[in-house]
Order: sequence, then structure tokens, then C-alpha cells
Amino acid sequence: MVVAERLSHRIKSGDYHVHGVPAERELASEVGVSYTTVRKAVQRLLDAGLLYRQSNGRLAVSAAEPDKRSLRQVALLAPAWESNEANLWNIALAQLRSSFRFGSRVVHYMHWDDPVIRNTIQQFDATFLLPPDAPEEFAEGLREIDKPLVILNRDWSDRGFHSLRLLPPHFIHKLLDHLAELGHRRIDCFNVQRSGAVMRQWIEQWQLWRTSHRMEGKLLDAHSPVFGDTLEAAYSTITRTIRESDLTGTAMLCLTETAAIGAVRAMLDHNIRPGRDIALCAIGSKRCEYLSPSITTLEEPDPMAYLATGLQWAFSGDDAGWTGPLLIQPPDLKVMVRQSTVMDIDNTQRPSRVRRAEEFSTF
Repeated sequence: MVVAERLSHRIKSGDYHVHGVPAERELASEVGVSYTTVRKAVQRLLDAGLLYRQSNGRLAVSAAEPDKRSLRQVALLAPAWESNEANLWNIALAQLRSSFRFGSRVVHYMHWDDPVIRNTIQQFDATFLLPPDAPEEFAEGLREIDKPLVILNRDWSDRGFHSLRLLPPHFIHKLLDHLAELGHRRIDCFNVQRSGAVMRQWIEQWQLWRTSHRMEGKLLDAHSPVFGDTLEAAYSTITRTIRESDLTGTAMLCLTETAAIGAVRAMLDHNIRPGRDIALCAIGSKRCEYLSPSITTLEEPDPMAYLATGLQWAFSGDDAGWTGPLLIQPPDLKVMVRQSTVMDIDNTQRPSRVRRAEEFSTF
């Protein structure tokens, strides 16, 4: 009974959807019980409809159908490196499990051609994908798989995919407008993430806004290694910029929360006060409210409402009958003004800040 419950929990958690169910002797060794005990547990799961035996004798997880007790399994496919956006979507999925009756798990891929991507989409009842930068044939290959697939944080609607996007790139104009209203005329852009599609779009929007408003500004584009620490890269980049007396903007747009945290620490270590000596905002998360100083950001929409729509489509089983838009995103976002941009601008103080940075350049 205990073994059957353990295996049932694994099945409902999607543990066997990627690599399949092990043979009974392998299960017995893994769980630490006899082969006979595992056989009895497996028979319980076969009778319950959680497992079925294939023609070759191998065990497999039953497909989730309305008349069966199997839970539908949902995968979150994400890159195999630290990602705040993956954590955000994963938490939201977990909060929706009980109301939609499904199990979910995160599956990581190493690169765009990783076989685990195609295998996961084929094996799970629905998949939410944080997609890699990839050639067009990658999307074409995904279209061939007849399983529900939803793209996260990217707009792939022009490729025929349902897409959920919380932060449309053009909304960074609101952050830049906020800085301009404060009197800033030189606004730098700081990026430490790998130069993916989203980062490129945000940088393009910053360049477009700066050109249309005839503003000055410099792009600080410091890519961290694939599995490198982006926080460390942010800190070292701004430290180096300060020591070289190259921090010349009166305001900075950080493209991620991590970039903002590293920039703030580097500035404080060189006696530059974010929110007083330089304005700083970020395309970050709700955690920016709890930093010191708190960071001005765009509001972060609740992903649960967007995921709920994606799940409704994925579980409807009728793509042809879908009447909603392929792209779902917020119609508007507010600027959450916090300490990092609440400052009095006095350009006459600018030289003193540069000299102060030079004084600390030997650290």
C-alpha cells in the first residue's frame, strides 16, 4: 500500500512523463522493497487506471481523460540556468493545480536543439515554454507536434502559437518618460543577461525612445556567461565603469532586477547614492519594493490570470474552436515610483559626483 502511494504520487507529479516508467525490478531496487511487493503496487495502479501496460510489456502513464482518475500533467519548459521568470511562472502554475486539477513540473533544456524539448511536449498533456533563441525551423518543428503548447514572455502569435506576455517591450517607454519628467536628459541602459530576443527588444525600445526624444545615453551591455552569476557580472561591470570615470548618465534603466541590485551595490561602495546622485529604475519584480533603496519599476501583473486562460485553451482540446486572441498581454502597466527615482535633479552637482567616483577608483 505504501509503495503504491509513493508511485502514485510520482505519477501525479509528472515524474515519469519525461523518461518513462522504470521496469518493475528497477523500481524494486530503487524503492528498496522486494520485486513481489512492487508487482502488487503496480497492479493497484493498473487497476486504478494510472498506469497501463504497452504491447511490449513496458509500463506507461495513462493519458489523462475525463473518465479516468489520472491527473493531467503540465510541463514548464525552461532554460537550464537561473531564471527569475521561470520561478515566477512555476509558482503561479503550482497555485493553479487544485482548481484545474493537474500536476506540474519544471523541465530544463540546455539549448534550442535539445531533444528534451520535443520529448516533453509530446509526453505532457500541455506545455508552457520559455523559448530559446532559435532559427525558424525550430518553431516549424514544434508546430508538427499535436499537443497543446503555450509560449511564455514572448510573442509567437505570428507563428501560430498561443502566447502569454506580461511585460510588452514598449512599456519601458513609461519608465523612460518618468525619468524625463524628472528632468533627466542622459539615460543609460544596463544589461547583463545573455542577448536573447526579449533583451534585444527592450534595448531597441530604449534606443527608439532616446532617438525620438533626442536624449543622450549609453548602452552598458555586459553579457554574463551562460551559467555565470549575473549579479556578480552586474556589480563588476558598474564598478569598472565607475573606476574608469565612465558613469556619465544622470539616470540608468536596468533591464533586470539583478542588474539593478548589482548596480546599486557597486554605486554605494563608491559613495554614489542611487536616488540622490543618480536615478535608477528597473524592469524587475515585486521584490524591488523591498530593496534598499527600493527600486522604481513597472508593475508586475499577476501571472495566474494569464496562465488560467492558457490552461483553459490547453485543456479544451479544440484549437479550431478557440475564439480568443493568440497573444494575451496586459493593455497597460503603471510605473511604481520608489526611492531610486525620488530625487532633486541639480546638474550643478554632477561634477562633484564624478570626482567622488574618481577618489574611490583605487578600491
